[in-house]
Amino acid sequence: MRHNGSVHKLQTALALTCMLSTVAAQIPNGGFENWVNVGGTLEPVGWLTYNDVPTVGGATVEQGLPGNPGSYHAVITSRAAMGGGLPIQGWVSAGTSGTNDGFPNTSRPAMLTGQWQYGIQPNDTGQVIVALSKWNSMTSSTDLIAFGSLEVTGSQGTWQSFSVPLSYSSSDTPDTAYIQIVSSINFGSPVAGSFMKVDDLAFSGTVGVYEAISPAPLAVFPNPGKDLITLTLPPGPHTITLFDATGRMVLQQRTTDERTVIGTEQLPAGLYRITMRDEQGATMGATWVKER
Repeated sequence: MRHNGSVHKLQTALALTCMLSTVAAQIPNGGFENWVNVGGTLEPVGWLTYNDVPTVGGATVEQGLPGNPGSYHAVITSRAAMGGGLPIQGWVSAGTSGTNDGFPNTSRPAMLTGQWQYGIQPNDTGQVIVALSKWNSMTSSTDLIAFGSLEVTGSQGTWQSFSVPLSYSSSDTPDTAYIQIVSSINFGSPVAGSFMKVDDLAFSGTVGVYEAISPAPLAVFPNPGKDLITLTLPPGPHTITLFDATGRMVLQQRTTDERTVIGTEQLPAGLYRITMRDEQGATMGATWVKER
């Protein structure tokens, strides 16, 4: 986000205050009770948004009331762009700077839990992404420790509990957590009017460092790789999605081929999570490393 330094300092200070006062929630401002006025628009403290982009109908992340529980919740909405052009994706991400830096976390939770309502437009999908990572001083890069993703379509008009299970690919202890919630899954083609209301975010359960890591059922070759990867898939239409170590979606494509080649030459070196979703909602996943 493009805020000035004084606003960054204010948000950081408020976020730290919120973190200390809500230790049980484990997620800074996970209940969306704390908001700050930035240029005439309310922003959830400790979270990044696209609210500095002019849109038709209001901000992409707004303060809703009442909360469930508490006084407030967050309303994330994909909006039509001011002056035409592609709609603006409703997006909120844990962090306090434009680098999507997440927040400190040294736990190994089993899942993210929360409360939500939603109204996703036809041909669109809402999504909650969670990632845990650890800085690797040997490679000067971020290692992915765990990842979880939950997609939703249709409508839910009353508050309902949700959970995002985390799949661990490492027995290491993470140092950072990332949470990203979008009302339109595809940054390049969001559908105006899709919305998600969220509240009461918290980590739940614990996964021990010695618990077995599930083998990746999705075949990826070569791994590590560089400019091209080949996926071996079951029969039927699929949606292939690549996420980087912070949980940001960096590539998505649909295919009906059982052997699919994906160009990755534009991606920076690092660790990625690849997921395959079929028309029935079944998913498969694998971790892939792009070499320098």
